[in-house]
Amino acid sequence: MSGDALSGAALRRRTRALTTPRGLFLAAALLLCALPVIKDVRDPDFWWHVRTGELILDRGSLLGTDPYTYTVSSHHWTMHEWLWEVLVAGLHRVGGLALVVVAVSLVTWAGLVLLYRRAALRRPHHVALGIGMIVAVVTGSPIWGPRVQMLTFALTCLVLLVVERHLRGGGRAVWLLVPVFLVWSNLHSGFVIGAGFIVLVLAAELVAGRLGWRGAAPHDRVVTLIKVLAACAAVVVLNPNGPGIYLYPFETQGSAAQQALIQEWHSPDFHDASLIPLELMLLSLAVMVTVTRTVNARDAVLALATTALALQSTRHIVLFVAAATPLWVEQADIVGRRIAAGRRPPGVRAAVASAPVRPPRAARALAWTVLGGLSAGILLTLGTGASTREDSLSYARSYPVCATRWLQASPAGLHIFNQYGEGGYLADKLYSHGDRVFIFGDAALMGDDMLQRYGAVEDLVPGWEAIIRDSGTDLVLFDAGASLTNLLERSPRWIRVYQDPYSEAFVPATEAGQALMARLAPQPVFAPSSSDTCAQLQHQGAHGTTA
Repeated sequence: MSGDALSGAALRRRTRALTTPRGLFLAAALLLCALPVIKDVRDPDFWWHVRTGELILDRGSLLGTDPYTYTVSSHHWTMHEWLWEVLVAGLHRVGGLALVVVAVSLVTWAGLVLLYRRAALRRPHHVALGIGMIVAVVTGSPIWGPRVQMLTFALTCLVLLVVERHLRGGGRAVWLLVPVFLVWSNLHSGFVIGAGFIVLVLAAELVAGRLGWRGAAPHDRVVTLIKVLAACAAVVVLNPNGPGIYLYPFETQGSAAQQALIQEWHSPDFHDASLIPLELMLLSLAVMVTVTRTVNARDAVLALATTALALQSTRHIVLFVAAATPLWVEQADIVGRRIAAGRRPPGVRAAVASAPVRPPRAARALAWTVLGGLSAGILLTLGTGASTREDSLSYARSYPVCATRWLQASPAGLHIFNQYGEGGYLADKLYSHGDRVFIFGDAALMGDDMLQRYGAVEDLVPGWEAIIRDSGTDLVLFDAGASLTNLLERSPRWIRVYQDPYSEAFVPATEAGQALMARLAPQPVFAPSSSDTCAQLQHQGAHGTTA
């Protein structure tokens, strides 16, 4: 039989499988998983990554120091995300935010498909598998969106899939991890996570094999995986930072200032409704493992390690999802089968097993109708997320869009004390104008001393004004309603020169500050009927209510 005939027969088999209840359920579950991961840009660091990629492309080389601040521009910059920055800048040049949203959404969904494939290796019931994938994507919802961490999520899922396939069936495909780690080490320092997971799996398998535990992988496969890990560790140094790339993630993880200042590094607040799915997934997994008492060593180690990481930091939730979802699916499958076996007598079970399936034509029509509807919903959601403009009202409620427009109309070369989370947006939009910010989102580049100085100002620690003044600041731009902003409004030592529902700007009430105030662009005034984004922000307020 020819290759074309074989491929046609395989396609027909897959099409028929798709029209079965199992196929329809799983296909629908995977399509549903695409919806929560399609989001517009909400990561405050996205903007400086784009600008940095643009500068790398324009200059043809990496940046040794940052061009965005007036405070730490002499600090050495370990550019561990340079390839991601180049890729996202290239996408942005070609298709703007729309192409970035589409591309990163597809990468995230690809990671979920890889996660599905790993869970499916355990041959669970399709209901447990489909529900497990929905649980996983809802649990990770606070983190999904266009950001480099989605590459790390997808590559982590790939690594765990390849490792598990190797331990189950052997073969040479595991050596594909070597080029994966070569690329990953230039995309993001999260490659350390993938390597760490392999180390945990190896440790679990070595102990399980030594003690003769059930489910331990054959020793020769474990030895091969050790060799692959060594090769991966060797090729990782083939990046612009050399062996120093190994130190970067641990510097970030070990920085008390970063852990305290950056919200995503904080432990999950389970009073936040968006984190309730994580709580439920953790609790249900713990209950099911207690009931079944059936878990292999590598699953146990990965679940425990990533549970600790997720409870330490919100940003690590996706690592728990990547590592623990197959175990959740397996446990749900075991519990479900036990419940079903206990509730149905043998005769009923046999009748159910031999019950006729629905007619192929009706099943085919239902399958394509449902899957077509879900696909249309995904395209609509993708189009909505991709069509959001950078100067839209949605972004103006999340970033200093209107204040940035005002600054672009003012004298160039200003030194701006800014909110930490907005430094990336300001750095991107004001770089060409010549303005520089006090701080932006590469916390390791900023350094602990800089983060602590910023934190002292934000928390209004005695001496905060001296920190602003001594750094050479011309203007303070901060969120409306923040403690610092409220204090500056009441202080006779500061003059407000700009205000919108999201941001306010101040200059010192000194001779230099008053001279600068005379040169700044005037406060914008909009007609009530104006459709301008900043006019809408003024009229509706920062949160969508009438001002």
